[in-house]
Amino acid sequence: MMDDRHTGKQQHGFQPIAAAALLLGGVGLCALAALLVTGVLLVSDMPGRQATSRHVEAVAIPTLAPSPVATLAGPLRSFAPIAGATATIPATDTPSPTETPHSETPVPVSESNCPPPPGWVVHHVQPGETLFAYVLGAAVAGTVITTNDLRQANCLASDLLQIGQTLYLPPGAAENAPSSEPAGVAAVAGAGPRVPQCDPHCTISIRPGWRAEQIAAVIDASPVAFWGADFLAALRPEAGLPAYEFLASKPPGATLEGFLYPGTYELTNDTTAVAFRDMLLAAFAAHYAPEMSAAAAAHGLTFYQALTLASIIQRESWAYAEQTLISSVFHNRLRRGEKLGATVTLQYALGGPGNWWPPIRGNMVNTPSPYNTHLNAGLPPSPINSPDIDAIRAALYPAETNYLFFTGNCNGPGNLYAATYEEHLANVNACR
Repeated sequence: MMDDRHTGKQQHGFQPIAAAALLLGGVGLCALAALLVTGVLLVSDMPGRQATSRHVEAVAIPTLAPSPVATLAGPLRSFAPIAGATATIPATDTPSPTETPHSETPVPVSESNCPPPPGWVVHHVQPGETLFAYVLGAAVAGTVITTNDLRQANCLASDLLQIGQTLYLPPGAAENAPSSEPAGVAAVAGAGPRVPQCDPHCTISIRPGWRAEQIAAVIDASPVAFWGADFLAALRPEAGLPAYEFLASKPPGATLEGFLYPGTYELTNDTTAVAFRDMLLAAFAAHYAPEMSAAAAAHGLTFYQALTLASIIQRESWAYAEQTLISSVFHNRLRRGEKLGATVTLQYALGGPGNWWPPIRGNMVNTPSPYNTHLNAGLPPSPINSPDIDAIRAALYPAETNYLFFTGNCNGPGNLYAATYEEHLANVNACR
């Protein structure tokens, strides 16, 4: 997100839960650890397959009663499994910049009047957040609440959340909430060979907007033949890359961050890290067309730079209608030589094992980094994640606007956009 001169939203990641442990007690901490692990990466048999078939889904699921954990904010888009590096990818819709085929479904809201408790603040749901995570975050901040309290305060008819949804929360609840997104790589290079248990196959699902390390974490949680660290090594230039046209504008020393196309993939016991990498590249190739490079050039960008912009847009919103508007803001600012002010690029720079998308607070916006678009004009050096086709098309075909600012809409999903700073301030102050 952009800073307080640009937007009122931030992404929130995993925070230390020591304070929550003090409140919950030793037994509660054990239950919490089990909840976070099983809620993030569930390894289970796929329905309709042999009992030895293994499936890895990077989604949070209800595992604890009476306060079930909602699914990851925003549904994982459905992809047909890709069996092998040369498999044909099912055709997907390629909407025009004016269409909104993948906008988020509104969450049901009850008809009752439910003003939020005094002192609660506006928050816009970010990827990986759940109601139960807010309960834990509030505990860290010194407020004891339940998921039922959150439902009543926000007129929620369901525990399911959507990315960008507006909620009222106790101060500190979101900032200290643990994330449901994959946290990091468990294995390191040289950890030794793995004994694969993909019989007949393993299924790995990758969500749009994940950085390479999050994919590696899912690999480590799946009984495949290689480690996440092996996969990361296969992304480096020295590993040798296939000759795809869309890789032509990638700088020689850059990794494949950005080109690891999200979807669901099937691996066998014989699948290597390089073979899995090539599956992701083949999926990217199935969505790429030469006119995309031409569209990037029309904006004065290489395709690699356009992909970098798409990765920023992907973390800002998962709704195509919002993505094209956000893209227009960034394109307008790039043309004027103004800083993007995107918080998500700094999150990428400061992320690390256990918290790949940390919240940005206070003076952190002044952290020196080529990925700090609060300090540096233009695009960061590389993509910050691997976006899907919607975000890529949004980067290539932005909406036609004069917007230069956006902030979260505290009265509904999505953002509020402004052409002047005065209009932007009015939008920001409307949420205070």
